Amino acid sequence: MKDWYNPHAVTKFTKAQVKWLISVLPLLRNGSYPRNPKESGYTDTGIKSRQFKAGASFEIPASIAAELDIRIQRAGADGLMLEFLYAFEPADELFVMEHMAQCLNLERKEVTQRIRNALGYVSGNGRKKNSYSQYVKDGRRYLKVK
Repeated sequence: MKDWYNPHAVTKFTKAQVKWLISVLPLLRNGSYPRNPKESGYTDTGIKSRQFKAGASFEIPASIAAELDIRIQRAGADGLMLEFLYAFEPADELFVMEHMAQCLNLERKEVTQRIRNALGYVSGNGRKKNSYSQYVKDGRRYLKVK
């Protein structure tokens, strides 16, 4: 896992965060959040303090997963392609997009553009104001939805 984001920092859903969150989405749906891979694991047993957390440990991961699921669902088939592309770390993204294009009987360029649209919508601020089709039709997007 090359990236890691603190769960409290995931509020804006940037493109980089969305790509990473999709790869750990099954874990988030189960109410777990991946540990920071850079943690040393060292704990000082001499320090004893009580820490009280408001809420259950699964609430933050589950709410992040729910929000991401809603955003992906609103992007429809393009959101599904986005989720498929980033659900795992393929050795060759181009190969995966070409495979999707063949399976869907589309050009690879169109698949790439639709994934870009979905990523922009899922990570964007304007998604609450507009539907996905309106977002794409605004004229400033890569591909017009038919």
